[in-house]
Amino acid sequence: MRKYVASALFMALWVTMLIGCVDSLKNQVEIINKQCPIDLGILGEVTHVDLDDRTIVYHVSTNPSVLNISRLKDHQKDVKQGILLNFSNDRATLANFIAAKCNLRYEYTDSQSDERLIIDISAEDLKNVNALVANPQELARKRVENFVTTGRLQLPLHVDEVTTLDDIIIEGDNVGYVYTLDETAISPDTIRERLGVLRENIERSLRGEDLSMIMLVDALTNDHKGLIYRYFLNKSKERFDITFTPEEIEKIMLGIPSNLELNEHMN
Repeated sequence: MRKYVASALFMALWVTMLIGCVDSLKNQVEIINKQCPIDLGILGEVTHVDLDDRTIVYHVSTNPSVLNISRLKDHQKDVKQGILLNFSNDRATLANFIAAKCNLRYEYTDSQSDERLIIDISAEDLKNVNALVANPQELARKRVENFVTTGRLQLPLHVDEVTTLDDIIIEGDNVGYVYTLDETAISPDTIRERLGVLRENIERSLRGEDLSMIMLVDALTNDHKGLIYRYFLNKSKERFDITFTPEEIEKIMLGIPSNLELNEHMN
C-alpha cells in the first residue's frame, strides 16, 4: 500500500560516496566499473562510469515508476542544489573531489523510454559548496526541504489499484506522505483493523537496506524530524495517521532494536 518517492539527489550522493576515497580519477573509474551494475534498490542501477577528460560521468538507469525524468527536467536547479547540499554533509568526499579538480556529470536514463536527464557539477560548483549553508542545522533543514520539493515533482503517484500518493509535506517536526485510498476497494473497518500491521511493515522497510529508505532516515535524523503516513478515504474523507516520532526515527538510524524486532526474535 505504499511506495516511496526518492529524489535524484540522494542517488547522486550515494554513487559519489562509492569512489570518494580513491587516489586517481582513472583508478576511481576502474574501481567503480568493476562493481557495475550497482543496485540502487527501487531507484534503479548504476550501469557504468566514464572519464571524459577531467569529468567523471555516472550513467544511471532509473525506474520510471519512482523517478519521472520528464518532470525533473523542468526543475534541474532543485536537483543540482540537492546534490550540492549532500556534498556539504560529506566533507571528506567533497575535499577529495576539490583536490582532484574534477567535474561531475550525472546522466539519468529512463529504463523504459530512454529519456535522459543530465546534471553537471563543475569544479567551481564543488569549491563553492561551503557557501550554501551557514551551519549544520541549516544544512539539515535545507536537505529535508529539498527532498520534499524534488519528491513532489513526481506526484501524483499511483502506488497500486487502491492507493495514490498525493503530496509530501512538512508539518511541524514531521515530514508527511499523504495518500488517498479508494473506498470502493477497502472499507474503513478494514483499515482500522490493519493499522498495526501496516505500521510494522513500514518500520521494516525503514530499517531495510533499500537506498531510498537509508537516505530518507538519514535526512530526517539530521533534522530531528519525525515521519507521518497519512491516509484519506476518497469518499468519506476519513483520515488515518501512522506516526514515527523523531526519537523513533533516530533509533532506526542508529540500528537500535524496536519492540517489533525484539518480539520477532523471541518468537
